[in-house]
Amino acid sequence: MGDNMRLQTVGAFRLVDASGIDRTPRAAKARAVLAMLVSVPERRRARRWLESRLWSDRGPEQAAGSLRQALMQIRRALGPESHRLGADRESVWIGGIETDTEADAEAQAQGRDFLEGFDIMDPAFEDWLRQERAIRGGVELRHRTETTSAVSAPGMLLSGSGGALPLILAPGMDAATPAGFLGHAIADAIGGLVSEFAAVEIFAAGENGTEITLPERGFTIAVHCLPAPGQSHVRVALSDSQSGKVYWSRGMMLSGDAAESLTSDEFPQIVFQAADAAVDAAARLPRQQGAEMVWVDARMAQAMRAMFTFDRTRVAEADKILSEVIDAAPNSRAYAWRAQLCQIAAVERTGGDWQRLADEADEYARRAMEFGDSNPLVLALVSQIRVMLDGDPELGTALAEGALAASPHNAFSHAAISGAHLRAGRLEEALASARTGARIAARSSFQPWWQALAGLAAMALGRYDEAGSHYQAAYARAPAFRAPMRHLYVLHRAAGRHAQAERTLAMLRRLEPDFSLLRVRDDPAYPAATLRRSPLIGKALATAAE
Repeated sequence: MGDNMRLQTVGAFRLVDASGIDRTPRAAKARAVLAMLVSVPERRRARRWLESRLWSDRGPEQAAGSLRQALMQIRRALGPESHRLGADRESVWIGGIETDTEADAEAQAQGRDFLEGFDIMDPAFEDWLRQERAIRGGVELRHRTETTSAVSAPGMLLSGSGGALPLILAPGMDAATPAGFLGHAIADAIGGLVSEFAAVEIFAAGENGTEITLPERGFTIAVHCLPAPGQSHVRVALSDSQSGKVYWSRGMMLSGDAAESLTSDEFPQIVFQAADAAVDAAARLPRQQGAEMVWVDARMAQAMRAMFTFDRTRVAEADKILSEVIDAAPNSRAYAWRAQLCQIAAVERTGGDWQRLADEADEYARRAMEFGDSNPLVLALVSQIRVMLDGDPELGTALAEGALAASPHNAFSHAAISGAHLRAGRLEEALASARTGARIAARSSFQPWWQALAGLAAMALGRYDEAGSHYQAAYARAPAFRAPMRHLYVLHRAAGRHAQAERTLAMLRRLEPDFSLLRVRDDPAYPAATLRRSPLIGKALATAAE
């Protein structure tokens, strides 16, 4: 029992002890916990981190219970080796396990994926797994290059003739067929959405059988459609155009025939997911001579992901990145993202004085619009500044409507129109738009933003159970997101759920030590206007020891 166990993570997942006995847990999420523990050198993860990746749609108590159950399943599978798994109130760890990639440097160069076949329907886990595969894919292809010189390292993508990243759209079938028509529509929508987030040069692979010369480097978006009675099965894959390494793939059933599928609820979801995956892959690209716009977009994508963690350190990191980008290559998207970052810092109280942040957001939003490129993403982001910080619902609505009309598959367009409705008092419309955005961005790391918006609208409507569900979902996916925690605390306190209220308050005060209900009620500069107007604040204060 003193010898290390061996865990195979590439290809079929399998854990065996020193005697060769299989100790693999049967439950998928128990296996995922093991995989997440061994993916870091210290073999330790925070409980809250594991819960937020595997049970992101559940509240803290449910997620904690599910993790405890997964740990029990691991211990049962380990049998006499169960002493290797440890846990306390904060962390989970495991010892005495060697992975295949540590034992064999060539283990990742055998054409198999890390955690191959894992199918856990949680968007936060899928985000993590996609990132891990991209990172490990880089190790794999670098190893191949060093040993065979057959493949260039992934991500070393030369820019196109215009200094932008080449993006090849491959619908897979002739547009004259129903399946081909749908495939072309999906590919075109993805290409258009990616171009809102990054400077790309778009190429069509074999449009109508035409012979064309495609770039050797870049990303390829391949779309395959299989029509069936009343529905269409769609699979989209993002890959390195030269090596063929797959960064991301997803299958989805679209309701209706090929033409009807274009208006189904699922259509914008697969478009946004694919575009999000492309931006995520672009965030990992290195800086190269002659490809400055590729580097600029990579840095902006990194900042975008950092700011939506809502963590103080990561928000500051995002601000530094965007400042660097603006100094190197000023552009409308960089200014719009920096305005959005100021809004997040103001609401989360991570960046200092509210008025200073509001003034900076206003200035960055103005500069973003000066470029005049009418990028729908820029319109959507600037709309939120005009509505949320400037209090100008008319201008904000005009910008949001323009963004939504030009880009209905971009979840940020729906966030903008939801914020405009909310500020103008159109609460039912605000809630519906926020829910649409949350549905489109369901598998994205940004999804808590839309859940929080839906919570605001439901709170304003007096639908407190609905508001609580949205805030729980937002907090589960983003544990550093203060706004949902403030509302959850008031909801628990006002409903008499005192134990839950105290736990929420303890977690909130770790992030915001000076939080109090009196400040929410009495300080007009405190970023909780919806709470301040709610009758629940009085009920919460009546039972709170403040």
